[in-house]
Amino acid sequence: MPHVPAPVIEKLGCTMFNDPWNPSSYEVKEWAYTIGAIEPCQDWDLSLAWVGFEDDFIGYASDASCPNADYFLHILYFMVGDSVRSKFNSTHESSVREFIKLGYASKNHKVRLWAQRATNLINHPEAFDYESWCGGQLAKSAT
Repeated sequence: MPHVPAPVIEKLGCTMFNDPWNPSSYEVKEWAYTIGAIEPCQDWDLSLAWVGFEDDFIGYASDASCPNADYFLHILYFMVGDSVRSKFNSTHESSVREFIKLGYASKNHKVRLWAQRATNLINHPEAFDYESWCGGQLAKSAT
């Protein structure tokens, strides 16, 4: 691995976190608004699912000035998709439905589209496809 100077690492987001698997809302917000940020660890999206910052994630995904808005759109898809995939094993269906309601209030078309797709998935769980929901395909194709 090539040596990367500390200021560059900090800029990209590698040292922004005391513990990337247990980030604070402040650390996540700082990362969200860092241009060129990279995930602080592999599978960081797993650590962000259902940590209590769901309102923030919808806000970041909705904010056209957020340089990592698309990453947070992926998180929204991942959270719902993984919940449906696991038959709501780790998160109650009612909590997921309340989360989705927040998306309908967004002024951002991509987030409202996520809310529509998420509602449809909960109503038709047989339509779940891992790559689409957890692998990022739906988030990347949102227009």
